[in-house]
Amino acid sequence: MAGNPICVQIPWDTNIEALAKWANAQTGFPWIDAIMTQLREEGWIHHLARHAVACFLTRGDLWVSWEEGMKIFDELLLDADWSVNAGMWMWLSCSSFFQQFFHCYCPVKFGRKADPNGDFIR
Repeated sequence: MAGNPICVQIPWDTNIEALAKWANAQTGFPWIDAIMTQLREEGWIHHLARHAVACFLTRGDLWVSWEEGMKIFDELLLDADWSVNAGMWMWLSCSSFFQQFFHCYCPVKFGRKADPNGDFIR
């Protein structure tokens, strides 16, 4: 991101503990943790689930750099493609391509809408 003219230079937090909890499905938000568990166990998650956890990590809740999320996705996704992964993270973090910061996925409401009975979480 640093020095990239297409990226907004956002002063991300370097919270290693928060990043580790997110990556290991220990955030305390059942919807986010279920998605990250699926990613670790199956190597794949639905594209809207990718949106939810990317927003949570970056501009929605933890304010950790999209580059850290990109590295974890690159490691865990079976369908990882560096350029697609990087582009998705830049877009969803509002670092580039899309700057509607006000549009965030609520880690509670979005989970309730997508999984009203809690089947996925269980």
